[in-house]
Amino acid sequence: MRLPLLALLGLGACAVAAEPSFQPMLDPQLTQWEKWLGPVHRAYDLPGYVRGAKPKDDPVLGLNNDPLKVFTTRQQDGETVLHITGQVFGALTTLKSYDNFHFRTEQRFGPQRWEPRTQAVRDNGILIFCVGEHGAQAKFWKRSQELQVQEGDIGDYWPLAGAIADIPQRTGDATKKRIYDPRGKLTAADNRVWHGDDYQEKPTGEWNVIECFALNGDAVFRLNGKTVNVILNSRYREKGSTVDVPLKSGQLQVQSEAAECEYRRMEIRPLTAWPTDVAKDLPSR
Repeated sequence: MRLPLLALLGLGACAVAAEPSFQPMLDPQLTQWEKWLGPVHRAYDLPGYVRGAKPKDDPVLGLNNDPLKVFTTRQQDGETVLHITGQVFGALTTLKSYDNFHFRTEQRFGPQRWEPRTQAVRDNGILIFCVGEHGAQAKFWKRSQELQVQEGDIGDYWPLAGAIADIPQRTGDATKKRIYDPRGKLTAADNRVWHGDDYQEKPTGEWNVIECFALNGDAVFRLNGKTVNVILNSRYREKGSTVDVPLKSGQLQVQSEAAECEYRRMEIRPLTAWPTDVAKDLPSR
């Protein structure tokens, strides 16, 4: 009788714990996602779309209404590639919610840019811990914590719709920007915090590997294998309130934000403890 390898090695069945496997998140029909799109910019016509008296009154396209095909997929070399035109601001949102996870994907920008950002750097974003109503932030995105995906700035932190996090940071001498610094002072952030110095973004048009490790309300943003931001004690406040509410789980969103963008090899798995190489980038508390 052939014995299992573990028995031959003298190990019990529980002695070796395999890491959970990644689960793919993309398929041709985007069956794990729903679409949300905000108002159509006034530079572009859409038959049947009735605008308001002022731009701020223009209606959202809403849930799973994508007449301009902002979010589509294509097959390349046997795998699904998510294509985002960026023409209308909005998001692709997971149907499931996630708390402790390791998310990773590959991303690149295409050439197309749209109003109101035709002269700006190309922009996108991955939002974690998304809760509440669609469009809570500017009619476009849920309350969440953002891992910014922008040319030259992948891994910046943005809090949306009242989100807050503690981030080790410093202030740039000339720019006065708040910058992630693993040796910096742990400070509450309710606005943008730029990525750190260990930065290796690929040229526009090439694929970047983006990862987010999230555990118990903390998160580590990584770009091409390097930690570029760390957020701790994720939480939010309602407008006008001084009470912090934990923000440790929720859906994921992938933005559409006036730039052509593609994602592939998007996957997620459960996380029960920080990997050793990630744990070293967390500040002691």
